[in-house]
Amino acid sequence: MGILDSLRKSREEKKEHATPPPQGHTLAQVLQDKNKSHLFGKLLERDGDQELASRLAEGKLEESDIALLEEKRLIFSEKIIQAEKIEKLLTKENIIDFARNHPEFEKIINLLGPEKAIKAIQGQLREISITDESRFNGILSAMETLDSYKKGEYKTVNDEVEKICKDNNISPQEYLAVLAIEDPIEKDKKLRELASRVPSELRKTMNWLSRGMVGKGGTFNEDVLRGLQSSENSLENSIAQLDLLHQDIGAVLFYSVSGNDNMRNALAGELTNEKVQEEPKSGFKEAKKEAFDEAEFEEEWENKKRYTNYERLSDAEREHVKQTFIDDAHTYYMKKNSGKGFWHNVLITLTETLINSKKDKLN
Repeated sequence: MGILDSLRKSREEKKEHATPPPQGHTLAQVLQDKNKSHLFGKLLERDGDQELASRLAEGKLEESDIALLEEKRLIFSEKIIQAEKIEKLLTKENIIDFARNHPEFEKIINLLGPEKAIKAIQGQLREISITDESRFNGILSAMETLDSYKKGEYKTVNDEVEKICKDNNISPQEYLAVLAIEDPIEKDKKLRELASRVPSELRKTMNWLSRGMVGKGGTFNEDVLRGLQSSENSLENSIAQLDLLHQDIGAVLFYSVSGNDNMRNALAGELTNEKVQEEPKSGFKEAKKEAFDEAEFEEEWENKKRYTNYERLSDAEREHVKQTFIDDAHTYYMKKNSGKGFWHNVLITLTETLINSKKDKLN
């Protein structure tokens, strides 16, 4: 690559939205995916964009629709990414910790078990990210706070205590064993013994006789002792803060599962090991294919002609047969598309228009 192309590429990379969407997040990919296009339809329905959806389904976009569709795609993509982030944080270990710190959420875990609870919650996260945004945002905020704390302050405390142990030839297991001692006098005695260890850096510069003389009550040992005692406090405070965050997440998860119909239905399905009847989920592609089947329409017309002896009828009688067939087609496709979700509802009107246009072409 030449210097001019290199310079141009480096500047292009700095531009906002210069990189393409992640795999599966272009609108074309979303509409081809049954589950994602179902959710994208939910987003359009939530925002009152049925007319935009109709123009998209009909393939007749207006000038302003491009920017509007990109705006909706960005919102949708963000929700999917957020849901995926929560899904990754809903591990068996985390779920158990949430339950231990929130008695009401613990009841759900006791009913289902961790694995089934995770499956029930994860199965509804993407749906409620659009249909029940306040509950979803509550879960997201609590999970992000936990993740940030564990990667920040919690990790810092852990690393600092491990360094104190390493610098003073104390294994983490030894230190934890001392911290587990309940008798304060015995614990203090054992901490003083640990504080008498020869620091690793000092050990490198000493002979065997000098090493045996270190740790007999000098100021160095007092500093180490204070460090070990302070580390205990830091560890206890960090665990207490982590428990509070686990409690918060247990609360929002319990609130979401108990207060959302779909969440409760998913829970019930996992309890009985049966799939709970839900609203049919059809994506854009499936809905468009099912909304009007031209081959089916033509076949039924031929059947109608044979049944009525169409070729022997007068013009007035033929006109009556055509109108009856068109009326029956409207009824059939209305019933076929009703109650199947957003995209089917959008396509009902388009299907009615298409059927009407077919009348003059019947022969």
